[in-house]
Amino acid sequence: MGHGQNDLANRHGLIRRLSVHYIDQGQASVLANEDLSHVRSLTVTASACIKHLPSLVDFEALRVLDFQGCQNVQEYDMNDIDKLFQLKYLSFRDTDMRELPSGIVRLYSLETLDLSNTCIEELPPEIVQLIKLQHLLIARYYNMYSDRHFCLEGRTKIPDGIGNMRNLRVISGFNVTKSSLSAVKELGNLTALNELNLQLDGGGSQEYKRHEEMLLSSLCKLGGCKLQSLWIRAANSTPLQFLDSWSPLPSSLQRFRMIANYDFPEMPKWITPKLTRLAHLDINLVEITEEVLRILGEMRALLSLLLSFKGAQNERIIVRGHSFPCLKEFYLFISSSGTRPTYLKFEEGAMPKLEKLDVPFFVSVAKAYGFNLGINHLPCLKHADVILDNRHATSSESKAAAAAAIRNEANAHSNHPRVFIIGEMEEDAEGSYTDEEEG
Repeated sequence: MGHGQNDLANRHGLIRRLSVHYIDQGQASVLANEDLSHVRSLTVTASACIKHLPSLVDFEALRVLDFQGCQNVQEYDMNDIDKLFQLKYLSFRDTDMRELPSGIVRLYSLETLDLSNTCIEELPPEIVQLIKLQHLLIARYYNMYSDRHFCLEGRTKIPDGIGNMRNLRVISGFNVTKSSLSAVKELGNLTALNELNLQLDGGGSQEYKRHEEMLLSSLCKLGGCKLQSLWIRAANSTPLQFLDSWSPLPSSLQRFRMIANYDFPEMPKWITPKLTRLAHLDINLVEITEEVLRILGEMRALLSLLLSFKGAQNERIIVRGHSFPCLKEFYLFISSSGTRPTYLKFEEGAMPKLEKLDVPFFVSVAKAYGFNLGINHLPCLKHADVILDNRHATSSESKAAAAAAIRNEANAHSNHPRVFIIGEMEEDAEGSYTDEEEG
């Protein structure tokens, strides 16, 4: 119901699901005359006049309560929220909520609490009483440079006693460094955990070192259980080298992502073809070597790879034939501090299922190899972003020649991929560029 109209008059039988997009006093009167005791799902996106919504005590059978995207939600009286004894799902995602209603800690049947992208930075200590909770989400998300690459931010302390919440499957948005050492240790008791998204701050300090050691201890326990996804954000230059000691092998891991200014000096020992379920990997390395490409290329479950690096062992990066047999997305980024130009080339048979490609193309190095990228060897390619880098090139003509060569490869491709050549044309003397789409 909303915007002056409602569908209540046209319904048949009891109201089981109710969605409110707008509510004024008139519509509130209509609802007040309805029997709401059988409503099991209530979705409210009405940011205006939310205070007119009937009291929560009228929704005694509620299982799902969703305020996602509803601003001014704090104007609504939630003093009776603890009367919703059957509530399993509660979301304040994308709202301006700053403080949790006190009654939430008595929702003992709750399984999902979604506080993502809210202003809440601290949870009440009693939250650990919700031992049926499976999803505890409090991260803030924002795009980095595309819809594919978004970042999380964790500001909230891990509550002491979290180890008692043994039904937890997904945790996101907690800050390890702000939390007590005992709370970080208790993470290791959550043996049912599938997904863990955390943030670390303050690398180099003694306090950080202690938290680092405790987190590693917990990860070593979780890696031997059901952990499928680990997402770590390290603010500033916080080091993550401790992850190299993760043992035993996290055999259930399907996704690893790091968002950090830190680069691993070598591939972590636990990233190996023995991780037979790892499908999504985002990692920063100081250097790409043939050994790195060999290890990653033998990971048969790998579907998506985002690889950030500062330089390469050799001038050329060759993706060998028969490597990366199942990879569908490949993103290659050179970090802002990387200065060594590198030439990337795909051999025939490499990445036979690749559909999406995002790579830099150093004109000065590629010129010696005829500007041949090798996308003609990627039979399933649908979309490619090629970023021309003219550092160390002798003339602007080289950039034009590089773009022409890539365009010719794309035009000759049997799958007719959409290829965006970024940085082909200079717009001004400062060197900003326009993008050109080919396909």
